[in-house]
Amino acid sequence: MMPFYFQDYKKMSIAYRPSHADATYDMKYGVRAVQGGGRSSARETIGRVASGAIAKKILKQFSGTEVLAYVSQVQQVLLPDGSVDHDTVTLDQIESNIVRCPNPEYAEKMIAAIDAVRIRGDSVGGVVTCIVRNAPRGLGSPVFDKLEAELAKAVMSVPASKGFELGSGFSGAFLTGSEHNDEFYTDEHGRIRTRTNRSGGIQGGISNGEIINMRVAFKPTPAISRKQHTVTREKKEIELLVHGRHDPCVAPRAVPVVEAMVALVLVDQLMAQYAQCNLFPINAELQEPLSLGFPNFEPAMI
Repeated sequence: MMPFYFQDYKKMSIAYRPSHADATYDMKYGVRAVQGGGRSSARETIGRVASGAIAKKILKQFSGTEVLAYVSQVQQVLLPDGSVDHDTVTLDQIESNIVRCPNPEYAEKMIAAIDAVRIRGDSVGGVVTCIVRNAPRGLGSPVFDKLEAELAKAVMSVPASKGFELGSGFSGAFLTGSEHNDEFYTDEHGRIRTRTNRSGGIQGGISNGEIINMRVAFKPTPAISRKQHTVTREKKEIELLVHGRHDPCVAPRAVPVVEAMVALVLVDQLMAQYAQCNLFPINAELQEPLSLGFPNFEPAMI
């Protein structure tokens, strides 16, 4: 008797699943992993999450930096602006429900939307919002290695991701410069801050100390329990019905993966910042030393 997973994938061994990587893997390599999709499967993210957990510990100890992500949209159910306080939202609030939305009212609406398509054998997409609190200033580089570019590359490598926004994102295109600009001021501790944060905590490719916030869009799960038109490897058009257990929405499962990828990028950037700007600072008044986790550390002076 064949194992259950082999039965689930048997028919798919001769046909390409719509919106999966089956066809493109064949087009590139001439071979593909039928059972589970191989490297295109979300199963590969276990390594990202494991290493990301270590990265988050390093960030917390070294600079008090915290990375949190949550589901902010499922299909048409969208969290209103301001409904989640990024200064105070906690991991416990996010993990209080299966959809990983910190707003209980909208979490129930999201769950209902997912259940509605699940019983029809269909799926929906969603959006994961990720924030970074207490990010050190100065992370990133001015041109090809801008911090937002590194973050975008990292989160867009997550399976099923299809879009990335930082700060105001695409909505900023509707504004004028006077409406969008983040004006500077000096706070009670003598630190340079911005009154608004439409830049998303990054300006000129470099972190400015404000909360970094980004949104990652995930497509509907392509494996659905409905007949779909496709072709075989021999180019014959057929109908395919996918069997097995598939999430009707991948966004809730993507939350820890997005957190992990963001944390890994930030640890890389911390090491680069320390080597480039903190070993031999040029302007100590403006360059903040990365020393929060090491009280006896003092950067070298020229």
